[in-house]
Amino acid sequence: MNEFLFSDFPEVSTEDWKNQILKDLKGNPWDKVTWETEEGFKIEPFYRKEDITDLPRVYKRSSGWYVTETVTSEQELSDLAKKGADAAVLISHEENGNHFGLKISTTADLEKLASLTGNLPLIFSLATRTINFTDSLKKLIPSHNTVLGDFDPYGTALLCGELGTEEPTIGKSFSNLSGTKGFAGVGIHSYTLRDAGASIGQELAYSLSWGVDYLNRHLDAGVSIEEAAANIWFWMGIGSDYFTEIAKFRAMRILWTEILNAYKPGLGETVPALLVARTSSFQFTAYDPYVNMLRGTTSAMSAVMGGADFVSVLPFDSEYSAQQELGKRIARNSQLLLRYESFLDKVEDPAAGSYYLEVLTKKLAETAWSKFQTLETEGGFGEALKQGKIQKEIRERADKKRNALATKKEILLGTNQYPLPSERHPELSTSLEETSKLKNFSQSSTYERLAPIRLSYEFDKWRNITDVHVSSGKTLPKIFLLTIGDLTMRKARAGFSSNFLGCLGYEIIDSLGFPAIKEGVSRAKELGAEIVVLCSSDEEYANYLPEFANEMKAQLPNSWKLLAGYPKDLITQAESLGIDDFIHMKRNIVEFMEKAQTKWIGK
Repeated sequence: MNEFLFSDFPEVSTEDWKNQILKDLKGNPWDKVTWETEEGFKIEPFYRKEDITDLPRVYKRSSGWYVTETVTSEQELSDLAKKGADAAVLISHEENGNHFGLKISTTADLEKLASLTGNLPLIFSLATRTINFTDSLKKLIPSHNTVLGDFDPYGTALLCGELGTEEPTIGKSFSNLSGTKGFAGVGIHSYTLRDAGASIGQELAYSLSWGVDYLNRHLDAGVSIEEAAANIWFWMGIGSDYFTEIAKFRAMRILWTEILNAYKPGLGETVPALLVARTSSFQFTAYDPYVNMLRGTTSAMSAVMGGADFVSVLPFDSEYSAQQELGKRIARNSQLLLRYESFLDKVEDPAAGSYYLEVLTKKLAETAWSKFQTLETEGGFGEALKQGKIQKEIRERADKKRNALATKKEILLGTNQYPLPSERHPELSTSLEETSKLKNFSQSSTYERLAPIRLSYEFDKWRNITDVHVSSGKTLPKIFLLTIGDLTMRKARAGFSSNFLGCLGYEIIDSLGFPAIKEGVSRAKELGAEIVVLCSSDEEYANYLPEFANEMKAQLPNSWKLLAGYPKDLITQAESLGIDDFIHMKRNIVEFMEKAQTKWIGK
């Protein structure tokens, strides 16, 4: 049988498809079905074969990936392989006499802990202490096959404000770490950029420039380009933008191949980029943490399909404790499902051939390459870091995202959309205090520091005030939704109000509707409501507002009077009548939460 499936059907041209879409749009413009990415390029509603000509190959060391477990305590090391892990990240940090994670003070400590992991590939997160253990790390190669060290002066500068090592010695340290097959000692921690709010394109462009800076430092120290390329690996973040994250990892491989080939033709194909991926804490939420299971799973899938070599997923409940075994188990199992039920480890580049993903990869690569070239002409990554340019750009992008979340232009389930008012996490206050310290740290350092603060922090901070208030035995503020008038509009606005005000964690009392304002306010008084929200249509507000204001003044003079919606023609009148606030789609939720908590709980 030589005929192709569907060969009896006539071929449909791109123009035919576009005309059909325009017809279905019923007069709406084509832009209605296109969208612009965070990086500023447009995505069309469909792509065809002619859109993906001359595709570059995505080079990878091998198909599949390592399910990677992050370990911070010795008891977690037992039976890692039996738990489903293929590799381990061993974290041991020391700063100003403070210790975090595993105790690795001597080579004996390092060798002991490594022996407890069997023969799993190992990633050591020792920061500036990596170079102190160079020989010991290299000796682990025969038993563990792959060992990665994380010496990264720029990464240290971003988190601590200083390089953590003398500038003139960096090249020599790179030289000492290089030259051993199976070992790479220089890790580029671009996931810290994502944790601070960097966009996908920013991480991609900065990683390339970061890598080129380190390549050149190797060469200046007398290291060959082959050994320099083999000594550098990338520790990247994974966000929740599913398709764009897939494209990012593919673009990273393509562009790093181009860079290495510029140093020596063919090198990019023989020494493909080594990519370690970790879910970004920026996207994880403290409230409704179970949604983090979905975020972690889709992020892992993005990294796997994009071509990451090692993938580490944060436990869904990591905001509360680093020792939650259930969260760690689910994080591992989400990847095992991708391997044993989706078979994503059987091919080298699972996304290859998808018209949309190929175009997205190309556009993202072009955007990142342009930004990378600009960085290089301005002096490179190190110079931009010293001037604070990179930190400024990331901070601006993060602020833009936070503002979008506060005004619901960006949705985070469980935080600004469909929050569960009855959910309580008073224990979160400890974590919030630590985050506050990060946010307000002193910038009296050589390099401006980046703060890894999750997107939902401001929501969590104000919401947690309610949880602590309730846990101390105090009364929960009550919100009463006074619904009246047009059935459709009052129900819609009551639903919106519940969603909007649910972010506070107060008690929300809905109603089936009242025939008169006086009855509704009387019921709110019986229930002891501190906040009463009038829910009706804009047209009916003109009649209801005076009576609502008068009844509230007479029956609940100390309670807040809120209006669901923002009827422009009535704003002046409403304010003159004493309406305290308006809740609507453009209202900044965080600002409202601060106002409400200051008034009703006193924080």
